[in-house]
Amino acid sequence: MRLILTSCITLAVAIAKVKAGCWAQSQGYQCCNNPSGTKVEFTDSSGNWGIQNGQWCGIDYSYNGSTSQATASCTGGGMFQCCNTCQVVYTDADGKWGVQNGNWCGIKYSCNNSSSNNNQQQCTGGGNSYPCCENTCKVVYTDGDGDWGMENGDWCGIKSSCKNNNNNNNNNNNNNNNNNNNNNNNNNNNNNNNNNQQQSSSGKGGDAPTNPPDITGGQTGVTTRYWDCCLASCSWQENVKNSKKPVRACIKDGVTPYTTLDVLYKDKSGCDGGIVYMCNDQQPWAVNDKVSYGFVASHEKCCTCQRIKFTSGPVSGKQMVVQTTNTGGDLGQNHFDIQMPGGGFGIFDGCTSQFGGSYSWGERYGGVKSASDCNNLPPVLQDGCKWRFDWFMNADNPKVVFERVQCPKELTDITGCIPDDDAQQKKPW
Repeated sequence: MRLILTSCITLAVAIAKVKAGCWAQSQGYQCCNNPSGTKVEFTDSSGNWGIQNGQWCGIDYSYNGSTSQATASCTGGGMFQCCNTCQVVYTDADGKWGVQNGNWCGIKYSCNNSSSNNNQQQCTGGGNSYPCCENTCKVVYTDGDGDWGMENGDWCGIKSSCKNNNNNNNNNNNNNNNNNNNNNNNNNNNNNNNNNQQQSSSGKGGDAPTNPPDITGGQTGVTTRYWDCCLASCSWQENVKNSKKPVRACIKDGVTPYTTLDVLYKDKSGCDGGIVYMCNDQQPWAVNDKVSYGFVASHEKCCTCQRIKFTSGPVSGKQMVVQTTNTGGDLGQNHFDIQMPGGGFGIFDGCTSQFGGSYSWGERYGGVKSASDCNNLPPVLQDGCKWRFDWFMNADNPKVVFERVQCPKELTDITGCIPDDDAQQKKPW
């Protein structure tokens, strides 16, 4: 239902540093005038593409009409953007180079400071893709890179000092929700936290009212539905200018977070033969009879949240709070494509490669036809599929009125993405 951002960029040993033009001109297209500020709309084997004055343009960070002080402080002297990390991928006579969001970037001269480099190695990931955990030693996830924790809804690297620190044991003892010896109250309080990566979180909704207030002065819009399992466009950092972290993506199991964002251009979306997919838990759930939470592809900015009230069909009068995890050039203004398993692939199908060919997903446009058909989906997605026939009453593309609101923690805990201006928005209730 939208353009998937993938890349087949090959890292060439010889780096072309040309100011006069960009690779797009050889294909008959213009160069984007402001590469760093242009949103990536599509990626192919040539590189990243954006839209400028209603026309496609090539995003080439070597094409930059002016040299700012910021870009002059790194290798390339303004011809390339500066890297946000100190990880060196290639070195030539000009200096040290890295790769960021699928494009070459110059290593900052400040990275040559030994103390800065030492600081980069204090935690898992070296502080590059994710920051070091500052206030916890609790290990939430471990992969080949090391131990990872979570602070304020974001992934962080566990500091090496935690291995020799009693805080690790204390945190595990105080916060281990999986401990079978916990009393029933602890199990009830933390059960949703244990399962939020596994299935939809029915009932989670904080202070959502059973009779939500009406939306006054909102905009009108339309809805559709989809579930294609593809890597979401808001999982690319270059598309998330308004948040410190992009939407969390997962590897093939749909549960394990994908953390090596600096090589996402190489690992690619599962819809393009890659290994990165939408996480299973980004599906809708009912909070009560009148309110649901969920996720959408839309024309709104990545990670922003909207309160929507349905105004047509059997679901008329009910409301959702949704977070935008996907965008695309094929989505019109005020259009919300609600993510619901079994809602139809649309243009792209990543589900077959993710889950195998033994499941029945329904029609490519429209999806499954009944609640019983949901039993033919992978078990981890069946709750979100049945939500459509239960709370959503099998509504077919109902119309809505909507307004932007502050994102509920229940949504941002799943995506890990919080808009920088979120605190300035009014709360949904």
